[in-house]
Amino acid sequence: MNIYKLTKYFLPKVIVLLLIIGIIIFPNDSIEAAANGIHIWVNILMPSLLPFIIGANLIVSLRVVDIIGAIINPITQLVFNISGKSALVFAISAVSGYPVGARLASDLRLKQDISQYEGQRLVSFCSTSGPLFIIGAVAVGMLKDASLGYVMLICHYLGAITVGLLFRRYGNEKRGRSNITIVNNIKYIINTPEKDGFFISFGNAVISGVNTLLAVGGFVIIFSVVFKILTLFNVIDGISSVVCFLLSFLGITKEVCSAFISGLFEITIGCNNIANITYIPEAIKASLCSFIIGFSGLSILAQCCSFIAKTDINTNIYIFNKFLHGSFAALYTFLLYPLSKNYLPVSNFSSIYNSVYNNNVLNHYFYNFKIFLIITVIIYIIFNLYFLYITKD
Repeated sequence: MNIYKLTKYFLPKVIVLLLIIGIIIFPNDSIEAAANGIHIWVNILMPSLLPFIIGANLIVSLRVVDIIGAIINPITQLVFNISGKSALVFAISAVSGYPVGARLASDLRLKQDISQYEGQRLVSFCSTSGPLFIIGAVAVGMLKDASLGYVMLICHYLGAITVGLLFRRYGNEKRGRSNITIVNNIKYIINTPEKDGFFISFGNAVISGVNTLLAVGGFVIIFSVVFKILTLFNVIDGISSVVCFLLSFLGITKEVCSAFISGLFEITIGCNNIANITYIPEAIKASLCSFIIGFSGLSILAQCCSFIAKTDINTNIYIFNKFLHGSFAALYTFLLYPLSKNYLPVSNFSSIYNSVYNNNVLNHYFYNFKIFLIITVIIYIIFNLYFLYITKD
């Protein structure tokens, strides 16, 4: 057996064993971390997610998705190379947040309503955070700036749409255009008898929603404990030191690296840690939070992958999609940050010169041009290398 296979087999088992040892060594800290995870689940996730999950399940079971999908199918097929019912998943995910989009996309694939390649294209941009978390929790609760939350929300969705456009040709699958009109398609859907009545569908939606939320709560609690144990073992501190050393030429401190890495595990903890750093500009705080929210962190990635893994959709490509989503969301937030401060040029003739050559928007871009250039080059190189890799396969 080669080293790769041995590492792949034993590494997860060693990590789990070390985490269990950490819980035994630090029982009080582990209980405190679990309590914090339960607090996040009960007070933030449960009231915000449960109604949307039940509603989304009802929309699917009552075939509302099919009707709306028939209406918007021509547009979504042209733009994203997906069916209309698939595009509706993006709208539901945009309103409800993680992990509803990945769950609905997986359900469509399990029911054979979409192909494997369409499922892969779908999850590339239909797994998003919701406005309640971005505006309410992050912008207002942590960054203390409601207007910034709207900019971050727009940039989050723009990042998802950008990834969807980049992956529209994935699989080289061309969807054939149907000769059936929208009216005839809707008539066919209406005339097709439903398997279950409303009350049965409602009961199934509630049961499925509660089960999904229980799984989400389990992931949040366990990753809160995992991050705490890794912190006590100085693993997070060690990773932060390495990252800080590599990025020291950008003036990034160890505290910033540590806060950012915490967000790669759990987005709520990471965004809060970044917001509490006082000596970095708000634009950088917002951009880092946007990356974390777009990437979604290991906790939410594990939740989404638990649904996707039940299908033939590739979870590795999905994780790469989320990296791109976070990168684009951060980039857009960085570029559009001045809009949250009402730095738009004044449209009158007496101030044309100042509006064009001496306004805060240009000052913001020119001052941070080095960071913008490095981020753009990194995204470009990673994206091209990855597609070169999957093309060879």
